Amino acid sequence: MSESRTWIKIPQAGVAITEGTIVQWLVADGDPVTEGQPLYVLETEKVEIEVECPSSGVVHISGQTGQVYPVGETVGYVDGG
Repeated sequence: MSESRTWIKIPQAGVAITEGTIVQWLVADGDPVTEGQPLYVLETEKVEIEVECPSSGVVHISGQTGQVYPVGETVGYVDGG
């Protein structure tokens, strides 16, 4: 079996940004997703952005809505085949 796993992380949304809050997931756990598709809304001190999917496959969510995460924290992954 040659499935590849791509980690979904909190991005660096600005030079001084060190953390962000997941405001809303735009997909459900187990949904099929495509690369570039908006996955979740991230709110920082300065901006609210839609974070795009890094690859195509099936999404597995571990990050919780309303939770603050540091930049680089893993909040899920995409299993691609």
